Amino acid sequence: MSPSDEKLQALLNDLRELETYLHGRGDKTKALSLQFAENAQKNPANREYDLNQSRMLDYQHYTWHEIRTQ
Repeated sequence: MSPSDEKLQALLNDLRELETYLHGRGDKTKALSLQFAENAQKNPANREYDLNQSRMLDYQHYTWHEIRTQ
């Protein structure tokens, strides 16, 4: 295998690893978003904070998955 082929394979491997990482980050932020949304329903004292956190994390979830698919 030529050096340029080796570099290409290394790059492709790095991109696969990045895709896996971004997918995992998206899933984690979605799970946290759902937790904050649930907490907003349970605890009225922190409702506004929990809803804001849920929205922010939901947006991050969308962003991670959007980056991954581009």
